[in-house]
Amino acid sequence: MNIRNDRQKQNRRRLLRTFFLFLTSLLVVTASASVYNYMYMQAQSIAAETADVQFVTAADSTAAGASIGTNGTYVRFTSMAGWPNSTRTYQAAAGIQNLDTTARTIELKFDQAGDWSGSTGNIDSITVIVRNTAGGSQQGTTINVGTAGSSTGALSIPASTTWVVEWNIKWAAGALSTNTVSVKLTLIVTNE
Repeated sequence: MNIRNDRQKQNRRRLLRTFFLFLTSLLVVTASASVYNYMYMQAQSIAAETADVQFVTAADSTAAGASIGTNGTYVRFTSMAGWPNSTRTYQAAAGIQNLDTTARTIELKFDQAGDWSGSTGNIDSITVIVRNTAGGSQQGTTINVGTAGSSTGALSIPASTTWVVEWNIKWAAGALSTNTVSVKLTLIVTNE
């Protein structure tokens, strides 16, 4: 009988230890789940600045229907066109001007296939070239619209300099006068 009582006492002790261990772990988990540290980041007085690099009008801007945004950070063309099976060139559709006293790094880029829409199957090619002057030396690589990631590469535009953007548009031979496309290019300005 003493052995039986001893075993019962041992079992109760084990059961109590297990129960206390369970309660302790439950308290630790509960306590850990409610400890938080909050940190903050706050920006105040974020100012609007004049852009050091801006789009400006150039020799063919009127023919291309160029409209420069108020701050020079946007340009829209509404009159570009071309004939079927022939290349139309706007040698200076717009300018890119560095107004700063130091050189700036720029890159003109066609990001992705979603950046153009419309009758894209009827276009033979649209290329965009940055030049130092209309018909002058090419700066960087030719952009092939429709090829994702096509870009001029990083270019260093000198201080107080204006370069021009040339557009070359070639519609396919079977293109109709009702065909249109829309294209978006991105100008990236770094080392600001």
